[in-house]
Amino acid sequence: MPDVVSCHNWVVTGRERILAAFQGGALDTVPFAPNIYYWFYNHQVRGTLPEEIAGAEHPFDVLRYLGADILARWDTQYATKEVYSAGEFRDAFGGASRFDRPVTTAFNIYPPHTNARLRKFVTPHGTLTHTWTLSEEAGADFESEFWWKDWSDYRAIRFLLESREYVFDAAEFRSWKNRVGGDGVMMVHLTQSPLKTFHWLAGPENASLFLIDHPGEMKELAQIHEEKALALLREIVDEPECEVFMSLDNLDSAFYPPYFYEDYCHSFYSRAAGIIHGRGKHLCVHACGHQKALLPLVGRSRVDCLEGVTPPPMGDVELKDVRDATGYEDFVVNGGMDASRMEADRDAEEFLHRYTRDLFRSMGGRRRFIYASSCATSILTPWENLLYVRDAAREYGRTG
Repeated sequence: MPDVVSCHNWVVTGRERILAAFQGGALDTVPFAPNIYYWFYNHQVRGTLPEEIAGAEHPFDVLRYLGADILARWDTQYATKEVYSAGEFRDAFGGASRFDRPVTTAFNIYPPHTNARLRKFVTPHGTLTHTWTLSEEAGADFESEFWWKDWSDYRAIRFLLESREYVFDAAEFRSWKNRVGGDGVMMVHLTQSPLKTFHWLAGPENASLFLIDHPGEMKELAQIHEEKALALLREIVDEPECEVFMSLDNLDSAFYPPYFYEDYCHSFYSRAAGIIHGRGKHLCVHACGHQKALLPLVGRSRVDCLEGVTPPPMGDVELKDVRDATGYEDFVVNGGMDASRMEADRDAEEFLHRYTRDLFRSMGGRRRFIYASSCATSILTPWENLLYVRDAAREYGRTG
């Protein structure tokens, strides 16, 4: 990876600032990298974007208006594609919604007036079906039907995993990297851990029961997925455009208890980290919720960053304690902008400035720190609060 470009020892673009944070280099200011996608697309489809950004067509437009440093994963996930070498896969959108333009969520893009994604996979061992349902009220979609409904589907699920390959559309990824330009970094979607794969297939509840009742078979399935995901990584890790890799998990001790992490995450993360670090590049894992119990394991796996860490009351660890808890000196602390703060509606400007100032002071030298959304920006976040926290980040984030 090329060295971070600097001017008088200070980085000067969003891309340089974020890469400097990952590398532990000198910074002019703490990177300010909110995840605005959920907030933006909900306001866009409802016609409630603030006047200043009413003409925005993409979250990048809003982030640039804010002068933010862009650390993005939502768009480039579509560059990592699933293909099937056997079986018969069908995919369609249906249902009905009142929205007359496409609705973009974290996982799907619904054509106008649809609210369901219906998938079917025909195997020699039976037919599997899966449904995403868009909630118009939440502006988000949820798995309303899982592929793996009962243990009796095991043979069909194994066939699905054995048939599924991951391919990387380099041109698609490059188009997004060019679109963000010097304003930030596009993360490469590296699929997810075996544990998250089981959550996608069966839902967290059934997946947990299967892991307890059938550990032998589940470890075999985990190995199938892990090898396929790492094969993808080996194919693309040397691409110059691929600098930061993202595992789209949902790391939270409620769904990733340490004993499951040990058996179904550590091998994947640590092997991926070894490949990525060997090229001087970086590995992130998406996180959401409580991570305190998992931080020592994350550090042992040499994961470079959790995107992102949530402080109390919604999370369970203060950001100033995160790096020490991992035991990994190169760990990048990412987070701090959680819904409980961002939704503030009384004396918000004073509150957000005080919170940001105190948080930044607690982080000491402020290297390997990215001030970012703990997960997504809540749709209840007032536009003014994004401006307040932007101003606070720039005022108190200076490191010189």
